[in-house]
Amino acid sequence: MAIKQAEAQSLIELREVSRSYGEGEATVHALRGVTLSIKSGEMVALMGPSGSGKSTLMNILGLFDRPTGGAYTFGGQDMTRLSARQQASFRGRRIAFVFQGIHLLPRLTALANVELPMSYARMAANTRRESALKALELLGVAHLKDRYPSQMSGGQAQRVAIARAIAPGPDLLLADEPTGALDRKSGELVLQAFQELHEETGVTIVLVTHDAFVGQHAARIVALEDGQVIGDQPVTDRLMAARQPSPTGGQS
Repeated sequence: MAIKQAEAQSLIELREVSRSYGEGEATVHALRGVTLSIKSGEMVALMGPSGSGKSTLMNILGLFDRPTGGAYTFGGQDMTRLSARQQASFRGRRIAFVFQGIHLLPRLTALANVELPMSYARMAANTRRESALKALELLGVAHLKDRYPSQMSGGQAQRVAIARAIAPGPDLLLADEPTGALDRKSGELVLQAFQELHEETGVTIVLVTHDAFVGQHAARIVALEDGQVIGDQPVTDRLMAARQPSPTGGQS
């Protein structure tokens, strides 16, 4: 599990990062010179409408894509110098993901689902069991450890998915529209779980969303439009904002 750090240091540094697809007149500029710094232990929302570049930026942060230009460092290490195989290894050790689609394996219990990534990493059985139980407890779903996904609500299953992501102790958790498939109440509970997880562990969290209500649960909002950062500001009272009803029903 991630540990709170006494002094926040820069975890992610992007300098003039661009990403384009295609050639000539068909070129699409998904990112245009994005410069961004995220400190270790921050909880940041990347916000923007469809086509703003937020998904492209998330894919670059998660090492699923490479920038066309600019520099990306993670913990002081230049990610652009890594081979595809090295990036995959780095991603497996340092970065975790939560998606709109929950993707729990239906024939495994909650506990077994959370243990699965650690078994792939060949973690000792007793260690992965302990880490999985701690993660489930932290997300408030330890009582579901022996249940199958079909026996859970959508919000419960998403919290199990978050537990699966954070159990190995990543440095960065990327969450892509994590409440998009949930009803309002379930979505609010999941967002509260993200806040409690952040406050308890200090893991760096990046929420990727188009929903302002979701963004208000972060401590800082980075707004994107047409592949550029157009705003970067703190959320002054995210806990108070989190208690306000969503004007859109809390769905993404």
